[in-house]
Amino acid sequence: MNETNAITSTNAINNVVDSIKDSGISGLLEYFTTLDSIHYVTFIINLFIFIFGKSIINNLSVQSVGPSQSRLRLLRIINTILFLTYLFAVAFQMQFTSNFSHTGLLMLLTYLMAQFTHSLILKRYGRQRDVEGTSIYVESHTSNSLQLLSLLLVAVVAGLIFLNIWGLEDWLQTTSFLGAIAVLIFTTKDYWLKDFISGIMIISNGNIERGNVISIPSENILAIVLETRATLTSLRDLIRNHNITIPNSLLLNAKVEIMNTESRKGVDDFVDFNIGYDTPSEIAQEYLNEVWKSACKITSTINSEREGYIKLINNGDHAVTWRLIYNLKAVHGLVEARNSISLAAFELQNEHKVKLATPITHTFPNGTPNTP
Repeated sequence: MNETNAITSTNAINNVVDSIKDSGISGLLEYFTTLDSIHYVTFIINLFIFIFGKSIINNLSVQSVGPSQSRLRLLRIINTILFLTYLFAVAFQMQFTSNFSHTGLLMLLTYLMAQFTHSLILKRYGRQRDVEGTSIYVESHTSNSLQLLSLLLVAVVAGLIFLNIWGLEDWLQTTSFLGAIAVLIFTTKDYWLKDFISGIMIISNGNIERGNVISIPSENILAIVLETRATLTSLRDLIRNHNITIPNSLLLNAKVEIMNTESRKGVDDFVDFNIGYDTPSEIAQEYLNEVWKSACKITSTINSEREGYIKLINNGDHAVTWRLIYNLKAVHGLVEARNSISLAAFELQNEHKVKLATPITHTFPNGTPNTP
């Protein structure tokens, strides 16, 4: 069986060679003069890419763990297919339509665009590593997600162009298979499209990344970002210590506080206390200073080397709001530090004769003030 296939392939090649010999140089020249301009453009571009393919792939590709030889090999295969198409056309004096050249040019440009977007995404959202003195880029969850999205978009655009080249627009009608898929996507877009686009925007902005500690006051969320997926973002709740997921649209539209985790000065946080007007400011400040010292002994997450400071931020109707600001060694200990401050404040209130309960200063209908 293998011998029969080999003989058949050899005969086909010999027939092509004999056909070229029979046509002669004048026949070949006459054939090329009858070609459309698109055939010349495709042939020249294909020849250019074939000659400079290695340089093109090297410039489009970033240094990564994946070898560029496989990408270059695939480009060579596309070049070879186009060259063989022209070879058979010349050999048999075939006047194929411009659709063939348009399709070949589409194949080349689609492949180069896919390589360009892959390198751009890997360089922007991949992880950079040093391996034996060489800096390379490795895939991350974000780069993988964006790469799949870019390939999908390139494939859809290329597919639509291909259908238009060959006049197959009827395939996009609702009665066809592709049309049914399009209708399904359109009818379900309200359930996933908003979150999908929000996820792309979140990843592209780069403000909210894996490992960030974020606060969403409207949702009472204080958590660590684990990963952002196509439509959902996974978080680790710092208070309850379990995983939660939220839609990407919420993360994009709500007010999100991103705690700084890279500052060499640490992270500042605060706790507010409502203390009655009958407590002098000197006593209130001395009390809160002792609260800070006691909290530093309770937990090591509070940076004892950077002294806390106290501010009066509001003279309210019922009490004065004092703010104790302190520094954290690590943002992940934010909840523990707040709890330690609250515990120290509760234990020291009697010692310093400070009442943390907000005094009731309103009056009842009988006009008698209700005092504690």
